[in-house]
Amino acid sequence: MKAIRRSSRRAFATLLVLWAATIASLVLVALEATAWRQAVAGREAVARVRAKWAARAGIEATIARLESDTLNPDPSSAFTIQDDMAQVASAGLLNASYSIQHFQDNQVRDGPADAHAKLNINLVTKDDLMAVPDMTEDIADSILDWIDADDDTRDLGAESGFYLSLKHPYPPRNGPMRTIQELELVAGVHVESVRGEDWNLNGRLDPNEDDGDASWPPDNADGKLDAGWSAIFTASSVDGGLAASGQPRLNLRTATSSDAAQRLGLDSAQADALVAYAAQSTSTMADLIRTDLPALAPAANPGGGGQAFSAAAPIQPLTRDQLRLLLDETTIDDPAAAATGPRPGRLNINTCASDILQYLPAIDPGLADVLILERDGRAGGFTSLIDLLDVPAITRDRLAALLPILDVRSNVYILSCRGVDASTGMQVEIVATLDRSTLPVVIKDLVTR
Repeated sequence: MKAIRRSSRRAFATLLVLWAATIASLVLVALEATAWRQAVAGREAVARVRAKWAARAGIEATIARLESDTLNPDPSSAFTIQDDMAQVASAGLLNASYSIQHFQDNQVRDGPADAHAKLNINLVTKDDLMAVPDMTEDIADSILDWIDADDDTRDLGAESGFYLSLKHPYPPRNGPMRTIQELELVAGVHVESVRGEDWNLNGRLDPNEDDGDASWPPDNADGKLDAGWSAIFTASSVDGGLAASGQPRLNLRTATSSDAAQRLGLDSAQADALVAYAAQSTSTMADLIRTDLPALAPAANPGGGGQAFSAAAPIQPLTRDQLRLLLDETTIDDPAAAATGPRPGRLNINTCASDILQYLPAIDPGLADVLILERDGRAGGFTSLIDLLDVPAITRDRLAALLPILDVRSNVYILSCRGVDASTGMQVEIVATLDRSTLPVVIKDLVTR
């Protein structure tokens, strides 16, 4: 009996030791697993930080080029600024790299996308909207109702009464849209119409946007980015900015005759007449393009909001070079208008895709083809809107009508920069909106993914 008890004790002791060893082993394994997970998480965190700052380095390199070219513009080419930003669109850093790309004309391009290569949604008319695929009259009216300042509903549109009656109510903007995503809040608009295949609106053809039905969003896996309305419209472009020379624009409403003469190469009679005309409340740049200066000068009188004017010498019409400087270096803005915020940007004829012009009924297909043909035949593109007078179909009257629509320079660029950690392949994308209408360049929007 004693032998049996001793044997039982030994067996129990052995079992206890084995149990303790097992527990110790499990604890050790758990500790090792925890340590491994923490190490992996630490490596991933370091990799993400490295990739993020690589992406940020790409943004800073682009800003440096953008500011340099804004202060020191190339008067011989409208494409220098794009080319210079493309030169810094990729780089290898210490254990990381970055690349900046966008998709346009069915191909990948290095560098940021030009926001002015699209139509600003805040400038479009109903005729412009109705030229867009998948657009209906009720949606077009609702878009215009969303943007206008009043609460008067168009025939098929929607105003606050509709939006505030929804299950989850919200008021309409009744002002300029701030982002293209805002279109998705407008009555009748489908998200798919706005985004197409570019579901994250980064301007790139991502793997999930080119794999058919394998993942969201639906796409046709054709190697091309169908970005829906986001390929046509923007809310980011901004008008104005520095002159073509890199100097602040001369406001003719407040300028002196000597300022105008020096900046535009005018004689004293031309300068006096120009300043007197610009001082009127009804003066416009379009009138200065379509009408010779001698015919405008007599209109400068107190009744028109300007000062009485009498030429001491014959007034000569502005030459082609003087008209170029007029458009490139000056403005006739009301100084009080600046308080209302920046104006929506016009379409850059140099950088827009060839098919964008079809969404502007004011430019007929024949003229659109001629403009693109002339642009593509110039190594430096159109360096001034006055260059459009070289197009046979463009008269001074027609150019004046195009001034509110077209431009040859851009202020805002959308930059999608991907940083990559070399050791892990970890990627971080930063999408930034850069505005050079004032200096230093302003980062208006920054999204990190």
